[in-house]
Amino acid sequence: MPPLSFRLKLLVAMMVFVGGVSGVTLFLTQKRVQAAYEKLFRDKLEALVTYVPKEQEMRIGQIKDECARLAKLPRIRAAMAAGEVERLYLIGRDELKIIVGDPVESGRGTPPAPAPSPAPGFIDEPLKQKLSSTNAPLPRPLAKAVGKKNGAKPAPGQRAPRIPYLGFLDAEGKVMEAPELEKVLAPERRNFLKQIARFGSVVRLIHEQEVGYLELGNGRVTEIIVTPVFNDGHLIGAVVYGIKFFDVVADAAERAIVEVSDIESGTWIEGKLYTRTIPDAVRDTLAGQLAAEIRANPEPRDNLMVAIRGVPHRVFYTPLNEGSPLPVAYRIGLYSLAGALQAQASLRSDFLRFAGVATLVALALSLLLSHGLSVPIRELVGATERISAGDFAIQLPERGKDDLGRLAKSFNEMAAELALKEKYHLILHTIADKDVAQQLLEGKIALGGELREATVMFCDIRGFTALTQNMAPAEVIALLNEHMTVLTKIVTEHHGVVDKFIGDSIMGLFGAPKSYGDDVLNAVRCAQRIMAERAKLNLTSRYRLQMGIGLATGQVLAGNMGSANRSNYTVLGERVNLAARLCSVAGRGEIVIGPTTREQLGDRITVEQMDPMQLKGFSDSVVAYKLIEVRTEPR
Repeated sequence: MPPLSFRLKLLVAMMVFVGGVSGVTLFLTQKRVQAAYEKLFRDKLEALVTYVPKEQEMRIGQIKDECARLAKLPRIRAAMAAGEVERLYLIGRDELKIIVGDPVESGRGTPPAPAPSPAPGFIDEPLKQKLSSTNAPLPRPLAKAVGKKNGAKPAPGQRAPRIPYLGFLDAEGKVMEAPELEKVLAPERRNFLKQIARFGSVVRLIHEQEVGYLELGNGRVTEIIVTPVFNDGHLIGAVVYGIKFFDVVADAAERAIVEVSDIESGTWIEGKLYTRTIPDAVRDTLAGQLAAEIRANPEPRDNLMVAIRGVPHRVFYTPLNEGSPLPVAYRIGLYSLAGALQAQASLRSDFLRFAGVATLVALALSLLLSHGLSVPIRELVGATERISAGDFAIQLPERGKDDLGRLAKSFNEMAAELALKEKYHLILHTIADKDVAQQLLEGKIALGGELREATVMFCDIRGFTALTQNMAPAEVIALLNEHMTVLTKIVTEHHGVVDKFIGDSIMGLFGAPKSYGDDVLNAVRCAQRIMAERAKLNLTSRYRLQMGIGLATGQVLAGNMGSANRSNYTVLGERVNLAARLCSVAGRGEIVIGPTTREQLGDRITVEQMDPMQLKGFSDSVVAYKLIEVRTEPR
């Protein structure tokens, strides 16, 4: 009987597999149910992610604009620069009327805007007159001092306005307050000023408006807008505007989220969960798991799962003030998978009854065929893994002349060819830069040359002959290998190519054979990094080396040069000679660059011009520059 082909064996196995269609159908159906619930969750999650920033912009967008305007007022800047605290708060309170507007009746039209933030002050008659002149409501302590008749109560059906807070920080981050103002401040306002002192360490880091969140005790969460104040380009302080967050605002946001999805929502602030929709029974459990999750993953994960009372829930959290140096708050979403589990359990119970018989039949038939198929396949899988690990000496036993036997023979031939190619590959990467080697393997570099714009770098050890004259040859080789290994790694990291090693010198190319964009900047950064790494290495290595580096930029002739039997990729030209000469004039620890390099980098570097010098091979004198600093951004 002729041996059965692998195709025939596979057809028989597939026919048997059809007998287990019930089990497969169960699996696929469960996957589809899971995928359907996953898509449903993704849709709801997308709606939530889209809603949160829009809701925040609608809530405080106009207030942020007005706070920015307030910080630019000449009166504010003058009072802050002069340290006139009382005048500063009076001006700020006067301007806050524009920010918050006038309250309206809650039953008509738009909901009431926040009331102006009362400024701290004195209770003497001159201050009463100043405060009265602003035509804005007085704070409770001051309203009592001025007279009850001036503090009107809300009319029936009208909601009392939410009173915002106002504070100022100086350029050092200290709260600007006067001791005499403490008497007239309500406890919560004193607490507010005390809490915003926490921002002092980051005020000098703030260059634009930032939003943060504070918990002022007893569940009073405040949304903070910190606006830096500049005078002639110098930071002189910051305006801090605070408004209660977790009340009507949070309720409205959570209700809106529930309306667009059945995701239960809340707000996570400074280790606490504030919510009106997540049940109390699961709130503590969720809060405990969220604390550890947010500490471990400040960047939100959309695949976070938590088990609450044995039921898995998808949890999503997104920052309300992402990237802010102020305390970060998160909008929390909780989505129960109980419905998905119930649907899967119902399907499973229906299919398992029908899958039992099919599974037994499939198992019996599989036992007859699996031995002939599984053993060669396991051997092939194992051999493939060894090939992936770099063991090309593996050989499979060739059992018979069927398809599996021919497959084993082809695999053994492939392993032998891969072993030979790997030897060539390792040798090529040892004697040539990896970029050059790769392009040689791909046939992109042929014998000949081309003109390219490149930057050439020469790096030479100073005093090498004197340093090594009494060393054994093996020790000299060890010194050079240690030194060149570090330099080669740095050149590669900066998208450069090591052209060659010349004794104790190394020649690097940037822009050939491949340009990575801004090759000149990559070259000077590489040179600067080489100096820094060599200085670190001098602290631990037994060899203390000093170097000089020269760089020149311009057109070079680049290509694979030599004979038809042996060639090397290199560059030639006047720029190469200039880089070598600049390296020779560079002192210990100096980086000397040519005029073209200096011109192309412009104000991204700081240099010191050297006296014109006459270099060997150049008829005209050359003006070179010592590299002092490479800036991240141009001036």
